[in-house]
Amino acid sequence: MGNRERIIEETRALMNEHGAASIGTTQIVEALKISPGNLYYHFKNKEEIIRILFDDVERALHELLTADIEIPISAARFAGFYLRSLEVVWDNRFFYGGLLQLLRNDEVLAERYRKVQADTIDGLEGLARQFYKDGNMAKPKGRNGFRSLGLNTWLVWTNWIRYKQTMSPTQLVTREDLAEGVCQIFDVLTPYLDPDFERAARRVLARELSAGSADG
Repeated sequence: MGNRERIIEETRALMNEHGAASIGTTQIVEALKISPGNLYYHFKNKEEIIRILFDDVERALHELLTADIEIPISAARFAGFYLRSLEVVWDNRFFYGGLLQLLRNDEVLAERYRKVQADTIDGLEGLARQFYKDGNMAKPKGRNGFRSLGLNTWLVWTNWIRYKQTMSPTQLVTREDLAEGVCQIFDVLTPYLDPDFERAARRVLARELSAGSADG
C-alpha cells in the first residue's frame, strides 16, 4: 500500500474512532509518522481526503442498488441487502455521525451527497415496489405509499448512528448498535411484509448477525 492509500485509510480509521471534527492533518501525519509535506504532496487538505472517502460510500450504495438480483427477490437477498446497507454506514460512521457539519464545510461534498441521497431514496422506493410485485409486500397506505416507505427506510438507515450517539454521548457506537439498526429497519417494513416472507428474512438476518458477532 502506497502512502496515498495509507493516508486515506488512516484518516478513515481515526475519524471513525474520534469523529471527523476531532481529526485534522496534524493528527493524521502523527499517526502515520510521516511529514506534513508527504501528506500535502497527495492532498490539499482534510476536505479533499473526505471527498475521496465519500467516493467509497457513493460506490457502495450504487452497487447495492444496481446489483443483479433474482426476481422474485428471495428472503435471503432481502435480509442481506439491509444488512449490507448498514455495514456501509458502519465502515464510514464518521461521515454519518458528523454529517451536518461536514456538508456545511464543503459545498461540493454537499451537492454530491444530495444527489446520492435522492438516487438512493429512488432505489429504495423501487425495491419496495418490486417486493409488492413479487407478492411479498402489501401496498403501503398513506399519502405517498411506496415513496414514504423508501424515505423512512433511508432516514433510519442514515440517522441510526447519530441516534445512538445522542443516547450515550460518552460511549462509542458498536457493531451491536449496528445490528439493532438493521432490526429497526425491518420493523419499519414489517407491517407491510407477508408474514411467511418476514419470518424467513428474520431467520436469515439473525444467522448473519450471529455469524458477524462470532467473527468480531
